[in-house]
Amino acid sequence: MKKKNVKICVVGGGKIGSEIAAQLTDNGCEVTVIDTNLDLINKISNAMDVICYQGNGASLTILQDAGAAEADIFIAVTGSDELNILSCLTAHSLGAKNTIARVRNAEYAVQSEFYMEKFGLSMTINPDFTAAREIERLLHFPQATKIELFGKGRCELAEMKIEHGNAIIGKTLFEINQKMKMNILICAIVRDKNIFIPNGDDIVKEGDVLYITGSPKAINESLEKMNIKVRRISSVLIAGASRIGFYLSKMLEKDGVNVTVVEKVHSKAAELAGNVPGVSVMCSDAMEYFESMSEADIKNTDAFVTLTNNDEYNLIAGMLAEKRNVYKVVTKMNSHSALKELQMNTKICSVSKESAVTDIIIGYSRSLLAAENFDAISSLYRLMDGKLEFVEFKVTSDEAYLGKLIKELQVKKGYIIASIIRNRRLIVPRGDDVIEKGDSVLVCTVNKSILRLQDIFAGV
Repeated sequence: MKKKNVKICVVGGGKIGSEIAAQLTDNGCEVTVIDTNLDLINKISNAMDVICYQGNGASLTILQDAGAAEADIFIAVTGSDELNILSCLTAHSLGAKNTIARVRNAEYAVQSEFYMEKFGLSMTINPDFTAAREIERLLHFPQATKIELFGKGRCELAEMKIEHGNAIIGKTLFEINQKMKMNILICAIVRDKNIFIPNGDDIVKEGDVLYITGSPKAINESLEKMNIKVRRISSVLIAGASRIGFYLSKMLEKDGVNVTVVEKVHSKAAELAGNVPGVSVMCSDAMEYFESMSEADIKNTDAFVTLTNNDEYNLIAGMLAEKRNVYKVVTKMNSHSALKELQMNTKICSVSKESAVTDIIIGYSRSLLAAENFDAISSLYRLMDGKLEFVEFKVTSDEAYLGKLIKELQVKKGYIIASIIRNRRLIVPRGDDVIEKGDSVLVCTVNKSILRLQDIFAGV
């Protein structure tokens, strides 16, 4: 069957909107971008193959001219919650099939189910809550620099940097799995800024960044075999009573973690203290507070999280915490270039709420695109500026690859099957395993995009 031309309409041409437009254009979609800023519209028009309109994204006339009625996916990611919601509701009324709104206000976010039920909104995404959830996962698994869950939590993906003393340095992947009895899969390796999918003969080197999949239990057991001490985070110091700080404080307090938030603006400190009474809130400059802490207090602080709106401040505070040997340091970064530099040159974990929102929206959009081709993408996670992707498929139809040994299917270069979940059980895939109907299959790809599971096999 001929693949249909998918039409995407994006309201808001900022960092998030332009990145979404670029990614979906690369996937062969017809993309239209709407923004009030003429300079921004001209910049996007010159940089990529999209149709651009200058105007208000909630204007009925503008939406009609832009073809919102025929949009398969309508995405509103401006800086205004009200404009995003109104744009989506208007587009849905015109005939847009799927609508996605970026919503920051907590009250609007709580009402998302109402918008979805009454007004046909397909999805709302809160960037601050999303970033807080990502940080919470990093604090639950502090040995990793990034963490993501698939298969309703049964499969864990961990990004880990291999440091001096790690027991797997100098060993092949075959030795790691067979001789060290690690029931995990090393899906991808970043070495000297190059990323590749390894084979059984590849050797792990000091400084490598590994992307590992397995059950949470298997990955924890593997850490012990790697000589990595597993430490539980029980005390966290947060710099900045921002919206992310509010959500993260609530999450950690619920998890039983001792949380202290430092905020120099009295009104913000008072507001967070009133909304999250179980958290200790100090009205002070975070760096001054941190520098005044005794060595004993530092030793008892398991993690330091910087969440101010100033990248330079977050970076300096994070480096100060790293210098004083705080076990886990996480910083929020807005600058994409600073984010990459931080990830390459320090052990500090970094989170960008813009990147988190972009990845979720692109993943959701790609799942809708795949549905047009009779496959079901359950989730998608992008890393390394989109060069590395993990795509989860739900096998719901009869396909030629079902029941055949993976080694006979001949997985193409640039792909690897990272996990299979069958009847709530995780399978770390080997050559003699098969894919069955009803399985959830996680695929890792490097420098490739995928919409259908069958496209990774050369032997069918």
